[in-house]
Amino acid sequence: MVLSLKYHKNYNWVVLRLLVGCIILIAAGLKAEALAAGTPDFGSGLLHARWFNIIVVECELVFGVWLLSGLLQKLVWLTAIVCFVIFSLTAWFKFFIGERSCGCWGNVDILPIYTAVFDTMVIGLLIAFRPKEIIFHWQTFFQELVGLRFSKRFFAALGIWFVVAVPVTYAMTSVKFVTLATDSVVTGNEKSIILQPSQWIDKNFPLLQFLDDANVSKISTGRKNVVLFRFDCEECRQMIEKIQNKNHYIFIAIPSEKNNVALFSLSEYSTLPERYEWWIETPVVFVLENGTVKEVLKEIE
Repeated sequence: MVLSLKYHKNYNWVVLRLLVGCIILIAAGLKAEALAAGTPDFGSGLLHARWFNIIVVECELVFGVWLLSGLLQKLVWLTAIVCFVIFSLTAWFKFFIGERSCGCWGNVDILPIYTAVFDTMVIGLLIAFRPKEIIFHWQTFFQELVGLRFSKRFFAALGIWFVVAVPVTYAMTSVKFVTLATDSVVTGNEKSIILQPSQWIDKNFPLLQFLDDANVSKISTGRKNVVLFRFDCEECRQMIEKIQNKNHYIFIAIPSEKNNVALFSLSEYSTLPERYEWWIETPVVFVLENGTVKEVLKEIE
């Protein structure tokens, strides 16, 4: 079969458009999966905020379906360049401030430098393999825009977006989680619990509600040091090696992911309930006086 000249000239752009559309949808899917799993934030600041990433996912779903549909190709090409310039600048920024993950792929940790280089390469490819006749004629553009009302491809793309976006949006926004900033009580309906120890000073230790009576009695009397840790945490291993033989320390483990490998063992410790996702940077040490938090430490001398 012989390809027409017009089709041949646009072949590289068509392939690139489809690949970029798939990549955008994969990134949206990974972020949506993390948000639906109960991830409260990917970090601190606007770029990591949960609500901001939900908006990003929605925009990526629209943009990904638009790329795959082939509608308004000149405009989608220009939009793609603008988007990937923003993506690239964001990734370079995260690289220069020393972040370990770009956050573009949800819970899949990829160094920002790799994403920045990839986004920059995509920009180059978009410029090299652009659609034919990229000069905009506004009259023609508006005619194409009005013509979408009668386009079967437009309604097919709209239907696909609707079928995908509705359940994804519901999954991301229906997650229940609680911020344990004070001595608030968890009802059991939450999926994720965010721990904010900095707000626990001079308040009752809120994790008592998750411990058995023996540990509650032990922690609630006298001066105690409570260590919150994970078995798959290297910093936790280093800290506990220093203090595990000291009598005035009480250890509470946060459940690790099932596939994660424990880096050390401990003979006596309590474990928080596995039915919740616990969000806190470990290790952290709480200095308690009769069950009241007096200090929160990240390191021990």
